[in-house]
Amino acid sequence: MADDGHQPATEWLDEEECRTLLALRGMGRVAFVADSFPMILPVNYTLVGDLVVFRTDPGTKLSNLPLSTAAFEIDGRDDHRTVWSVVVQGHAREITTALGDLYDSVRAATIDVVAPGDKAHWIGIEIERITGRRIAVEA
Repeated sequence: MADDGHQPATEWLDEEECRTLLALRGMGRVAFVADSFPMILPVNYTLVGDLVVFRTDPGTKLSNLPLSTAAFEIDGRDDHRTVWSVVVQGHAREITTALGDLYDSVRAATIDVVAPGDKAHWIGIEIERITGRRIAVEA
């Protein structure tokens, strides 16, 4: 792209469009702090009400995410001229043994997990803040 001083147009997405984009994808990145350093890891996920839900095995995510704040991000390309991203911020919790309707809703959700392992632990990030933007890219 030539540097002609023209800036790409940024469109901020409303909550409804952010949630629509979240519902259409199945892979994103979870961000959290582990051993005093930022960590970003890919996860397969689904959206269940106000939770971004993914499964994991014992390890870094399970040791650091429950009862902490976290961010979750997805991005994509609408066509060759626009790119977008959605970021969720909220508190994470393990919902593997949650009771009631939440447990039933989460367990009914389908998550196509790519990484090997049983992934018997379910983590949910409550959507407390959600932001998104779309950027028109010059051809």
